[in-house]
Amino acid sequence: MERLARHRLARTTRVDEAEDAVSRVFLPHRITPDSGKPLDMRLNAVRLGSVTAGYLAYGQTVDMLTHDLTAYHFDLLVTGRSRSMFGRRVVDAEAGEMVPYLPGEPASIVWDAGCAQVCLMVDRQPLERRLSALLGRQVDRIRFETVPQRGLLSVLAPFLQEFEGPGLLRRHPLAASTLEQLLLDGLLLSLRHDLRDEVQRQHHIPPGPVRRAVELLEERPDEPWTTTSLAAAVSVSVRALQAGFRRHAGVAPATYLRNVRLDRVHDVLSAGAPGQTVTDAALSWGFVHLGRFAGAYRERFGEPPSRTLWRSRGHRPVPCAGS
Repeated sequence: MERLARHRLARTTRVDEAEDAVSRVFLPHRITPDSGKPLDMRLNAVRLGSVTAGYLAYGQTVDMLTHDLTAYHFDLLVTGRSRSMFGRRVVDAEAGEMVPYLPGEPASIVWDAGCAQVCLMVDRQPLERRLSALLGRQVDRIRFETVPQRGLLSVLAPFLQEFEGPGLLRRHPLAASTLEQLLLDGLLLSLRHDLRDEVQRQHHIPPGPVRRAVELLEERPDEPWTTTSLAAAVSVSVRALQAGFRRHAGVAPATYLRNVRLDRVHDVLSAGAPGQTVTDAALSWGFVHLGRFAGAYRERFGEPPSRTLWRSRGHRPVPCAGS
């Protein structure tokens, strides 16, 4: 299945054009086809904040040499096989598996003729800042394990859905930023790296940081908060903040923020401004899954959001007989 087909960037049979297109989007590299046949190179690519994602296939077996890596790269095989060489170490991967490539560490890679990959590039500083916030201390480098790993597709799913669909989220800065940050957190929490065990440990904090976090969410719900950025704002680790919220607020930080934003959406729909839609109200307050939003809204307010908007425009329910 060709991913990101709405975002075609390059199609070529020439080696120099293929190298130039991929170098402009991702990183400098050189390719050497194994046969004299022309390439059937296909590149689709998108960017959201610190994240670039692309679908790449060459249509024949190629040897690839990368250099000058300044970002983190995660290459997920959609079809076919690849072999990556890091010095003398060889890493073989097949469809459904992902191999990380780290800044400052060149690699030579062989893609077989049937290989197609979703290539993810994440700028180094934003990802390291996210991990620093998760841990509550400075991190200068992340040592992702350069072995075949699974789980990246589930992390990427909301991102791919956005760019392969009608693209509702990109119209709303808060929703787009939330999607980007969810992807960064998913990488750090799902993939194997040298600090993953530390990320997953539980910590305990007094109620003070939780109160400060609650105040931030109430006063600035329009910011693209995630648990990671909220933990950084009150100077505790993510695990500590999560445990503190459960103990002192009775819900997770994400649930608290969701309820605050649901209240704001309710206010917007209750005002019933001309031209207002439920979708725009939800997206403007960072709700990226409209089905989940509708369910959460109904649970909180006892009616679907469309009903709130309908009533705000002067409609009133018809009384039942005898009421």
